[in-house]
Amino acid sequence: MHTDLAAIVALDARAVRYSADLVRQVRRIDLDRPTPCTGWTLADLLAHMTAQHRGFAAAAAGAGPDLAHWVVDPPGDDPVADYLRAAEAVIAAFADSPRSQFALPEISMGRLFPAATAISFHFIDYVVHAWDVAAALGTTYHFEPDLLAAAVPVALAVPDGERRLAPGSAFRPALPVTEEAGPLERVLTALGRARDWNPGQLLTLPITTPRLLLRLFTADDLDDMAGYEGMASVVRYLYRPPRTREECADIITRVSAATAWAATGDAVTLAICRRTEPGVIGQVSLTLADARARQAEIGWLLHPAHEGHAYATEAAKALATAALEQLGVHRLFARLDAENIRSARLCERLGMRREAHLVENDIDGERWGSEYVYAIRAREFRRSADHALLTGSRP
Repeated sequence: MHTDLAAIVALDARAVRYSADLVRQVRRIDLDRPTPCTGWTLADLLAHMTAQHRGFAAAAAGAGPDLAHWVVDPPGDDPVADYLRAAEAVIAAFADSPRSQFALPEISMGRLFPAATAISFHFIDYVVHAWDVAAALGTTYHFEPDLLAAAVPVALAVPDGERRLAPGSAFRPALPVTEEAGPLERVLTALGRARDWNPGQLLTLPITTPRLLLRLFTADDLDDMAGYEGMASVVRYLYRPPRTREECADIITRVSAATAWAATGDAVTLAICRRTEPGVIGQVSLTLADARARQAEIGWLLHPAHEGHAYATEAAKALATAALEQLGVHRLFARLDAENIRSARLCERLGMRREAHLVENDIDGERWGSEYVYAIRAREFRRSADHALLTGSRP
């Protein structure tokens, strides 16, 4: 934490004024936008930010123990103006405060914090909440490098753990971070933010490609699904028997409205349809294997009558693009039987690398089976030549 009071007061003022510049861009129609703060709309976030300004300003004036100063009020007629007034008030309060210690009852009842430490807490709030506002608005965030560098040790000092899962917590549990991450990513991940978060982290359906349409299943697709799911050759490498028509009906009921993408185990299964012809020719699926680490598993099935036309590759590329760019997946992986040469080649066409070869790790009846694990990370996918060809963007 910072010990130089004058320095942290100046840094905090810069962070707060930058947050104010972003908040000035908020229109009334923006207030219902989702934010990176789980469960909070932009209106909720502004109300929280405004209340924190008022509470810290009260603490600077010696009135911090009074919880009334920390209450989050319902949004008023002009939440932007309310925020801007509170922002200027807290900047003035910190600049004018003669106090060497602040009471911060939201952090610890009865404890006094050195003024520089207390203002460090406020400073990191507004570095991160400014990013939250920018992300919700879909606009650019550009704090100066020296300010971000100063924020890193403060962010890393914020206690992690179960308390961040409590309702109303402004920060979520820390996310994994790579060694090459820059200051902004280190700050965000330390406080539970994914830098590539965007307001549209729900899958936009249907997904279209030059030849295909990927959509949710409907009851009318039962004959088509039962047709390929009932073939022994299709499920040969899935370590299960072919499915009956009744089982397919149950699956369609379950997946036809399943679009949630937030908790570990959430999954989306989409029908593969040709755009110029009726019917379903297969399916692609995406499962959120680890929500915290943003790991997802991709899979596919295709009716044998439609093999040899690269339909599975086209569908898998489209779903991989949605996973890694729209849903914020960090690492996408596929697990397949080592004898499934077609799927292995498909993984390689997606730019995936073979990360593991598990030898005789499962058994199918009386046959030992071995498994390949293929994977690709988001930044690798964006750089890949195949992705550039698919999206028309440069690698």
